Amino acid sequence: GALAKPEWSDPVGQSLRERGLEHERRYLAWLSKGALQVADLSGLSFDDAHARTRAAMARGMDVIYQAALARDDWRGYADVLVRVEHASDLGAWSYEAHDTKLAKETRGGTILQLSTYSELLAGMQGGAPERFHVVTPASGESAADMPFVVHSYRVDDYAAYFRRVRGQLLATLAEGHEPVLARTYPEPAEACELCRWWARCNGRR
Repeated sequence: GALAKPEWSDPVGQSLRERGLEHERRYLAWLSKGALQVADLSGLSFDDAHARTRAAMARGMDVIYQAALARDDWRGYADVLVRVEHASDLGAWSYEAHDTKLAKETRGGTILQLSTYSELLAGMQGGAPERFHVVTPASGESAADMPFVVHSYRVDDYAAYFRRVRGQLLATLAEGHEPVLARTYPEPAEACELCRWWARCNGRR
């Protein structure tokens, strides 16, 4: 809110978002084909979705779509939570986060995103999930049988990296807006191509 948000028309970014949503919906439809209980929480306010997420987890639903996760000052929406038969405070089951991505290679930001979801899940189910998963579209002949590739990662393998980056973020936020602005300015990143602030940043650099 310190600056007025510039108007920005981004057809490429909009197309990517639409393709991403379609990929996400296709994955949900594929999960729903089996004899699975699915809780679809899309379109709800965060507070309502969070309450229903907790209720669905307590009931042991197989799949929770657009699950609202929260712990302390952190919150987020996981694309999909999938039940696993690993005991937690909920009972004989717990949940792991699945996130749908169009990119074939998993990026660092995705690892941080899913590490955050896993941290939030740990607080809600009384134990950290063992893994998180990135779901990308399959290609070639294999796509006919299995239209998705699920890349699985162990939470513990990235926990130290996640704690370090989160700690750096919290330390930076604690400094306050003006000191950070005076001390540094972001280097160009891949996301600049899709960002409404690119002209302002380009000019300043």
